[in-house]
Amino acid sequence: MKKIFKAFIIMILAFVVCIPMQTIVQASTFTSMSSKKDVEVSKPWTVSFNKALSLPTVNTTNIKVVDENNNNIDITVVLTNNNKTVVAQPVKNYESGKTYTLIVTDNVKSSDGKVLPSEVRMDFTTKSSLTKPSEFTVCIDPAQYYSTITSKSGVKAKDINLSTALKLGTILKSRGFNVVYTRNSDAVSWTQSGEDDAKALIAKNANADVFLSINTNSYTPDSTANGIETYYTTDKSANKLLASSLQAELITATKAKDRGIQVADSTSNFAILNKTSCPAIVADLGFITNPSEEILLESQQYQNNAAKAIANGLMSYAGFANNDTTYDNTSTATSAADILVNVNAGDKYILPATTNVTMSNNTKRTLGVTWPNNVFNIIDAGTYNYYGTINGTSVKVKAIINVGAAITPTAPIIITTPTTELQSTVIGEKLFIYLTPSANVVSTLKAAVKLHDGVTINNCVYFSSEAMRRISVPVPIGVCNTHQYLNYLNSNKWSKTKDIKELAPGSLCFTTNDCTGYPTHTFVFMGWVNDADYTIAYVADNQGQAVHTRSMLATGDTDAFAFFMSK
Repeated sequence: MKKIFKAFIIMILAFVVCIPMQTIVQASTFTSMSSKKDVEVSKPWTVSFNKALSLPTVNTTNIKVVDENNNNIDITVVLTNNNKTVVAQPVKNYESGKTYTLIVTDNVKSSDGKVLPSEVRMDFTTKSSLTKPSEFTVCIDPAQYYSTITSKSGVKAKDINLSTALKLGTILKSRGFNVVYTRNSDAVSWTQSGEDDAKALIAKNANADVFLSINTNSYTPDSTANGIETYYTTDKSANKLLASSLQAELITATKAKDRGIQVADSTSNFAILNKTSCPAIVADLGFITNPSEEILLESQQYQNNAAKAIANGLMSYAGFANNDTTYDNTSTATSAADILVNVNAGDKYILPATTNVTMSNNTKRTLGVTWPNNVFNIIDAGTYNYYGTINGTSVKVKAIINVGAAITPTAPIIITTPTTELQSTVIGEKLFIYLTPSANVVSTLKAAVKLHDGVTINNCVYFSSEAMRRISVPVPIGVCNTHQYLNYLNSNKWSKTKDIKELAPGSLCFTTNDCTGYPTHTFVFMGWVNDADYTIAYVADNQGQAVHTRSMLATGDTDAFAFFMSK
């Protein structure tokens, strides 16, 4: 069978095969293109045509890659450029030092029915695997040189990036890597408009194996935004692998919020990723607009850990053995404020399993506390002092328990299971009535601990959502943190109010945000100790086995009230 080629031209990369029009060839023959050597193991091949292709003919049967034994390699083929260009990319990296063949069969057709006169084949050989770091060149980019991003204290993002980048370079050099910088000071030869091209040229001239851009994040609309994220482009499969390796180590080293790996767009600090010819990433090491992360980003210890994490992630990506995988604590506990508790005689009070601790970097963290006996049976009025130890430290914390006279809760209705007997249509009123009896608080708390697989700390959302389910509000049983809880409430049109004076019994209260950007605690408001003083409230939560008092202000043991939700 003969096929006639009419004005249908194929190009692979910059190499063009031009076959004269109306040339007749046997279907069994094929056209060979010059072979390629030292190809990246993640190489995507771009195959261009002078006509739009027929979509049904563009598939992995008609466009394929085979190994030396003629076995098909798993690839993806994607049409671009108005259906005139095909990108063929391996699902997994090719093996190093192996020869493969890219095949475009003569079954590929143009949209107007034209066919190729024969198969087009191109052999390519991948780079040999690197066996030691000395064979590996890393281009490090201390980014944001022209950026105006600064912290509240006036520290510039570019300076944080440079300091961290130089630490990274020192670590990599000590491990035998070849290191080049796009800059190692504030003296640069390029202009702002030519910055990305200049950086890409530095990497190209150095024959860099990877390009690592060190950045600092910012988000002024929300000063609580936090965490680390790593950006990559999809033009090379190695980019995603590199980003994943570095991101995982950064989170291990810093314990920061994991914002994951992200596909970069072509704007802002990401434009450089479209200029480099080697695998490349942009690592955002934290938010300079977040006061807590600002302190971390400026600290030498945090920068050291971040730099070491990037180095360790790179070694994992490159397949090099690494024995230096430990990290320094970015901060240590220095002190814990006294825990002030107001309860009533006759109650049983469980000392808190966690408390707020001041760290050596001046940030606040919630850490566990070990008490000689965490259950306090309250018999007589008076003031009692208990001492605990912050877990993993020698730091002591004192609990001052002020015991007042016994009180009798109002509306002593005992409801142990969800019921329709509560006639009120206001969820808050139902919640108040249900949680008034101590027996219901205890029952709900036990259920919360069970939902948390027996863990007795950090159960405030488990407690609140379980209480809601017991009054027939269908909160999903999997809701376990304030982020998920608020998503549920917002999606079900609960209203948010910040005015503390508008609190009504049964309102769902939330405190100030923690380092993740979400409230540290939630509790059910049950009333005011003094109606004229919006300071001490009666509340129900996982921190007591009965309705108890809580300061609505920030104290040594509590975060301040921030807002409440109602419906």
